[in-house]
Amino acid sequence: MKKILYLYIIVIVFAACSDGSKSDADTFDVLPDNVETADESVDTLESDDSLDETVDESVDEMPDEDSVADVPEGMVLIPAGSFWMGSPDTELGRSSNETLHYVEITKSFYMDSTEVTQKTFYDLMGYNPSFFQNCGDNCPVETVSWHEALAYANERSKADSLEECFDCTGTAPDFECSLKTKFAKPQDCNGYRLPTESEWEYAARAGSDTAFYNGDITETGYDPLDPNLDAIGWYGGNSGASYEGADDCTGWYDGSTTCGTQTVGGKLANSFGLFDMSGNVWEWTMDWYGDYPTGTQASPDIDPTGLESGSVRVVRGGGWLYLARYCRSARRDDFTPASRYADLGFRLSRTK
Repeated sequence: MKKILYLYIIVIVFAACSDGSKSDADTFDVLPDNVETADESVDTLESDDSLDETVDESVDEMPDEDSVADVPEGMVLIPAGSFWMGSPDTELGRSSNETLHYVEITKSFYMDSTEVTQKTFYDLMGYNPSFFQNCGDNCPVETVSWHEALAYANERSKADSLEECFDCTGTAPDFECSLKTKFAKPQDCNGYRLPTESEWEYAARAGSDTAFYNGDITETGYDPLDPNLDAIGWYGGNSGASYEGADDCTGWYDGSTTCGTQTVGGKLANSFGLFDMSGNVWEWTMDWYGDYPTGTQASPDIDPTGLESGSVRVVRGGGWLYLARYCRSARRDDFTPASRYADLGFRLSRTK
């Protein structure tokens, strides 16, 4: 398997503009054309005292012990609630496609506490598509398409005697999958699925309203290290790897030589018990990419699912080779559903 071309472009360009004066698009040629960068002008948002809501105000009561006992192995229960999705215009490193809007999540759901690992993917699917296989069984599966993620979700549903959410055709790894037509929304299916974009951000924030679930962002690049991101995620500022096949990251930060994915669960979890929601690998969501709606507290957007059709699917969370600004809770990017990259994986959800 050949190395991903854009990684080398990143390293070359980053070395040429290490003073940080270039925009994200100058540094990363993999950004989609429809995503504006943090250096471009952003819409001015009115301040709102409600942004200071506490976790207790924005998230329904935490589950009782009986509910927790019913949580599938390896998952956590995310209670229904509401939150401000997106970012305020004062957030360091934000992009203008992160328009702040109010969202209500009406259905509690389960979510994998970590990204799906190479071992769990192989055990169900019989093959491992990962570029960084030498990282080990407990590293995230990557180089996996959106369709492969849905095919894996179906296999996991079958293994647990649950309803399959998707119609899939083709053979591994070239599946073609879509939501079964009997479901109006992904949340209507009781089997395993990808989270919607709003579910993903709601779960990642876990009641926080800062750039990361453990606090603000102070450094947007590789070096110097952002202390909050360093505590919770693997990114281009700390993802050094010594296993065979790790990629050259010379010059990313002082002493860097080779970098790559890392074992899941190695950093601090958020208050829901989710690991690696910032960094390690980007995570597929269900949604087609599109502009946000304009929900308010008086009229929130209810369980949004993105556009009805499109050409690219939303990915979230940032990855091991990216700048700190890409790993913020509000950051949005997208890839075509057939894309396979060594920084692209997933985790599953299931409606309670």
